[in-house]
Formats: sequence, structure tokens, C-alpha cells
Amino acid sequence: MKKLVLILLLFTAYTNQSQAKVQVGVGVKVGPAFGRWNNDFFKNSKLATAGGTVSFLPGLHAGIQARVWFNKFVGINLATEFNMSGSKFVGTNGTIITTVIHKENQLTIPLTALVGWGNERMRIYGQAGGYFGYNINGKDKTTINNNGSVTPSSYIKSDYKNVYQNIDAGVRFGGGVQVYVDKGLKHTVTLDITYDYGFIKTFRNQEPAYFNQPQKVQIKASKLLLGVGYAYSLGKSQAEEAPNRAVVD
Repeated sequence: MKKLVLILLLFTAYTNQSQAKVQVGVGVKVGPAFGRWNNDFFKNSKLATAGGTVSFLPGLHAGIQARVWFNKFVGINLATEFNMSGSKFVGTNGTIITTVIHKENQLTIPLTALVGWGNERMRIYGQAGGYFGYNINGKDKTTINNNGSVTPSSYIKSDYKNVYQNIDAGVRFGGGVQVYVDKGLKHTVTLDITYDYGFIKTFRNQEPAYFNQPQKVQIKASKLLLGVGYAYSLGKSQAEEAPNRAVVD
């Protein structure tokens, strides 16, 4: 019986020590989002041969996130985000210039691994992983300039049944920093910069005819996200990262 009690005490002590090494942070973030269509990550010049160029379209994103640091160097981050992004396309065909603005609202769930370094007041890290997105809705605006004569246009609801895909998924990578701002080292301010590159086609069928050569392109989505936020840390106290200082008598 005494041996069993001793084993249980040792196991409890080991468990408490292991838990003390883990820090969990829960918080919110908000910031700008910049969406952009891509044809190929390394061959975006193919868009020019299709008769047009793309540029980033500014938007907004917000979300909640849970961050777990297993030790000073390794962790994971799981979030749920609402991203407002899209893309802008300008194509030329003779004297006709077509400008297409596509805006969309996406629910995004990313999961990334964190690798970095921290001390008692700050953590700096890089992150890489993947994301899954569902496009809730969107809107499109098409403006045609025919040799100086501009056709009036307004936004219309995007067709996610026949034209656009609802599903989006791909890789996410980036980096960030979190700074502990209170004496108890529990409250943190976070800054994240991430880039999402999608693997799933944006359009359900062949790309639209406003590309001069739609058969030569295969559009996929991407977005750049800048997030500023707040998180509250649980578990291990960040004070454990304080350096050991020599004591002078």
C-alpha cells in the first residue's frame, strides 16, 4: 500500500511539473487583409500572357486564437477567423480595358506550428502549417472602358453555385511576436504577419472570358494578413524564462 501511495505521489509530482512547462494563450486579433489571385506561385508572369494583371485588394480580418507553447522553442496555434479579401484584375483586349473587382467573405480555420525563442518579456517566432476556408458570400464589380467610353457598373452578388468555389484550402506561413505587458506576465500583446496560398481553383469551371486566353490560366486565391491582438496566458508563468542573475553579497 505504501509503495502504491509513493508511486501515486511521484506520478502527481511529475504530472504537475510537466503541466507547468506548458503555456496556453487565448485571445483575439484584428487587422487588415490583402487578397490576390495567383496563377502559379512561381510563374505569375503567365497572367500577363493571358491579357491582364492582378493586384492586391485591401480588406479586413478578425478572429480568436488559442496558442500553446510546449517549451521556450516549440508551440502550435489554432484560430478561427473571418476574412474579408478578394482580388482586382485589369485586362486589356485591343482598345477595351476590363476591370474586375471581386470581394469575398471567408470563414478560415488555420493550424500552424510555431518555432521560436522567448524570454520573460517577449517571444519571437516563425510559423508554418495549413488552413481550411469556406467562402460564405461575395460580390463582383465589372467596369469596361472601350476607347475612353466607360460603361457604368455596380456590385452584384457573386455566384457560388456556378462560377466560384465555396471551398478554399492551402498553406500558411509567416511570423510574429508577443510581448508580456503586466507584472504577472499573463497579459500579452500579439503581432502576426501571415501569408495564405491556396491549392484549390477559385473558379468551378474554366476561367472567365475576360482573360484573353482563359485556357492558359488556373486561378487560385491568396491573402496577406496583418493581425494585432491580445491574449491571456494560462499554465506556466512566463517569469520562469527570467535569466539567472548572480547574487553579490
